[in-house]
Amino acid sequence: MIRLAMAMLPFALLGACHGSKNTIADKVEKNADRRAAAMEEASQSMTNALERNAVAQQADIIRSAGKDRADAIRDSDLKAGTLTKDQQNTLVAGKSVGGTPAPAGR
Repeated sequence: MIRLAMAMLPFALLGACHGSKNTIADKVEKNADRRAAAMEEASQSMTNALERNAVAQQADIIRSAGKDRADAIRDSDLKAGTLTKDQQNTLVAGKSVGGTPAPAGR
């Protein structure tokens, strides 16, 4: 969660856009749910039980990570009104933000 908070810092100073951090968080969660559901649907046609189980576990991880990211956004000091649409989409997609400092010790 610290890495996500660090990734969002540059956004606080840029752009102007509409939407709240709750809207962004909801989109993050829905995006993760859609990805997980697509993986679960694809796993239904797998004949190998181990592969099917692995994909189901990955879907659970994606769904859980999406919820964690959404909660971090909701709990943050993010000023969503200062984000451009591209910046909001970057957050929703979970893409890396360039120029973000690495955590100490790396």
